[in-house]
This record gives sequence, C-alpha cells and structure tokens, in this order.
Amino acid sequence: MVYQLCLRTSLVDMRRDWVDARRVAQEPAFSPGSVCWIDLSTLDPAASRDFYAGLFGWNFQIHPVRGREQYMTALCGGCPVAGVEGTPVRAGSVNAWTLYLASANVWHTAQILGRWGGRVLYGPANFPGQGRVLVGEDPTGAVIGFWQPAPRAWEFCTSEPGALFLAELDTWDGVRADGFFATLFGYHQEQIGDGIDVDYTTWSGRERSILGRLQMSQEWAEPDCAPHWVLHFAVNPRVGTDATADRVLDLGGRIDIDPYDTEMGRIARVTDPCGATFALIDPTDRAEVPAELAAGPARVDDPYDD
Repeated sequence: MVYQLCLRTSLVDMRRDWVDARRVAQEPAFSPGSVCWIDLSTLDPAASRDFYAGLFGWNFQIHPVRGREQYMTALCGGCPVAGVEGTPVRAGSVNAWTLYLASANVWHTAQILGRWGGRVLYGPANFPGQGRVLVGEDPTGAVIGFWQPAPRAWEFCTSEPGALFLAELDTWDGVRADGFFATLFGYHQEQIGDGIDVDYTTWSGRERSILGRLQMSQEWAEPDCAPHWVLHFAVNPRVGTDATADRVLDLGGRIDIDPYDTEMGRIARVTDPCGATFALIDPTDRAEVPAELAAGPARVDDPYDD
C-alpha cells in the first residue's frame, strides 16, 4: 500500500535551508518556538555514550551537576548537538529523547500549558548560566521541554550529519496539537498531506522549519501508542540511511521500521540499546516526484506497509 503526500514549497524550503543550518543554529538568541536543545535521559549513560559515539561519531564533555546524575554534552565536529543525562533507576524511569523549544518566558508558557489542558512535569527551574527550564505534557499527552535561554551566546547545531534534522510530533489529536502550539508560538502551519489519509502539518516561525506534526491513525498505529516526539538525525550521505540502520544493529540497537522513501529523504525508525527511539534520515536521498504529479499529490512509500 502507498499513501499520498501533497507537494508543498515548505518541504522544498526545508531541504534548501539544510545547508544553512549550522550558521542559523549558532546565533546568540533563539526566537520563541525555535528548537534550542535536545537531550537523552538514560539509565545507562556509558552504554548510551558508546552507542551514539559509534553511530554518529559523537564526542562527549562530562559536566558534574550537583543534585543530578552525570550530564554530558555530545559534540559532532566540535559543535554541541545534544545532551545525555543519567537517570536514577526507579519505578517509572524511562530512556527517552526530549525536545526543547525556546520560550521568552517559561512561567507564561506553563500558564498557557495549563489553560489548554496540559500539565507541568518539572519546573520551571533555574539553571545558573543556562536559563530556565520547563518540562510538561502538551494537551495531547506528548512530553515536551521549554527552555528560556540565558542572555548569552548559545551554540546548538542542527541538520548536519550526526545532528537533529527534523522533530516530528506523532499524536492522536492533530487539530488540538496544531491549535495549542500555534497559540503558544504563533507558528505558520501548513498541511502537506491530504488531511484525510495523511494528516501532516509543518510548523515554522521566524526561523527555518524543522518541526512537523503527524496525526496517528488506527490503521497503522497501536491503539495504546502514546503521543510522542520522534527526533530525526541526519546521516552521512556517503553512508546512507540503510547502512546507518545496519550499524544500529551492529551496536546493539534495533530497527523498528525499515528504511522507506519520502520527499524529505530516506528514513528509518530505530531504537538504541537502552530503549530510546529515534529516526535516521538522509535528506540528500529523496523520493522523486513524477512530472505528471508535480502539481498534485505525490506517491511515497508507506513505512507501515507489510
């Protein structure tokens, strides 16, 4: 089975802006709603470090933090791309990636979160020299972080090989998710699916868009699948998505969805050895749009087709 995605200039813009990502990501300030950080909570920091070092070539800086488990900054090509934090082993602890969006005022963000039916899980909390942090559940149930960065240069690289390329919210209530985040950040949102069989919107603000929202469907998602963000990391185009997915297996992870083609690039969904899920994408290996479909829907492999 195949599904249809409508061709939109927003996807073209995402691909074009890919080459500018490092310059944009290193600007001193982030506009509200832009992606400003990602981090991994893990029960086994050493195992996670070894896995991502082997997969993406990350190096790590270790930062002792009072009152917290070990925290590491992952570097790719000398530029910060993620954080890795050890999580105490206790009931309910999970290994998972968290996305952080820049906020001008996390206290105001917390108020809007509550008004829309979301809830605060942590914070707002102050981190000297780093700013204020809030983690919560959005009104559809997906965990999301908000960061009010300190007034200093903040370096975070995206879109280069080994770094974040796309963050996608998979949710059962796309309309509510669109409404909440548009209210919070004033995103321009564009439907790039047909809105029925494939309901997928891209979100963009003053900076380039690396955010998407996918409406989950009972036709392919498990009924008990909780709303969640899927972080897509760019792979080395000389290696490709397929070989990188094979490397995940070599390093003790698993492939959840085999590589498939999209207009944004070739994608695979995987899980690291500790249980954190994410995706791989090669944005240089894109599905071609047939000329006769250039002005209408384009056919793309269905990743859930058996």
